Amino acid sequence: MPQKKSAIDFAVKPLTEYWKKPSCMDYIHDLAWSANGHYIACADAKGYISIRSALTGTLNEHWAAHQLGALRARWSHDGKYFASSGQDGKAHIYDGVSYTKQATIDHGAAWVEHIAWQKQKNCILTAAGKQLKLSNADGTLVQQFEEHKSTIADIAWHPVASELFATSSYGGARLWNLKQDSSKRFLEWKGSLLNIAYSPNGKVLAAGCQDGAAHIWLLPSGDDLFMNGYPTKVRELAWDSTSRYLATGGGTEVVVWDFSGKGPSGSKPIMFPGHDSFISVLAFEPKGLRLASGGLDGKIMMWNLSVQWEVLSHTEDSEVSCLAWSPDGKQIAASFASGTIAVFSVG
Repeated sequence: MPQKKSAIDFAVKPLTEYWKKPSCMDYIHDLAWSANGHYIACADAKGYISIRSALTGTLNEHWAAHQLGALRARWSHDGKYFASSGQDGKAHIYDGVSYTKQATIDHGAAWVEHIAWQKQKNCILTAAGKQLKLSNADGTLVQQFEEHKSTIADIAWHPVASELFATSSYGGARLWNLKQDSSKRFLEWKGSLLNIAYSPNGKVLAAGCQDGAAHIWLLPSGDDLFMNGYPTKVRELAWDSTSRYLATGGGTEVVVWDFSGKGPSGSKPIMFPGHDSFISVLAFEPKGLRLASGGLDGKIMMWNLSVQWEVLSHTEDSEVSCLAWSPDGKQIAASFASGTIAVFSVG
């Protein structure tokens, strides 16, 4: 386990619950806010998509989107379109207001585990098994990329260069350009990379590893750093908006690496205790230094890196499956394994 930078004593105060609803029929795989902050979508294990009012929690839309489990739910960045993906090998695109289905992207038998809208254009990346596609909002195929040698674990658009994106899988991370059907660069690592996350300035690519480690590549040089010793696989990564702090899970404590100055090479991370079981999700607020963590213990902890001694907390009786901040950072939505959704006021 990474060594502690310092022991932090903190006072725990309750999170202010705005509303709570038994929103979905089963385990919630994904949770997303609309771009205007008016609606919250969730995808559940029975294949349903639900849309609720962010203000009241009222159920606006609810439909069976996928024959098996629904895995992802995402609005396009301008809110004009909405997409879902599932275990039935399909990604659907809907009108972002009426939710009328407009197109289906078919990946065959493989689960469509990842979808990501491009910011500048209404086109979407979909990943299923070893397949990777780029499609327009009307479902027309723009590019089918060269198959990976193993299952795609994650995808991430570059935050600055709109034509670039990255994927992770067993053996390393691949960097792609939309103009090519094969990856333009391979960042090799002998192990399984579970997830990836660009720093907001695009200068660092972080990955969580199967073998209880976090791996960092500095771009464009490709120089890498390796932080190991986590109690379990690192599935949770979150950057703050300034690109200074990277939060990682992989245990019962939140591990925060500081990239300012010469960091984090040779430095000790900040450690936030408080969870009784492994952390399941991490999310920084859109702008600022508040970090939310959720755990298998059903606990949500709200940390503030600028005021480390004050922590907000809330506990439910089932694990926290997703956390999603409102676009203005004044509220945070949480979903639980029971199918419940709760919204908390934090602004």
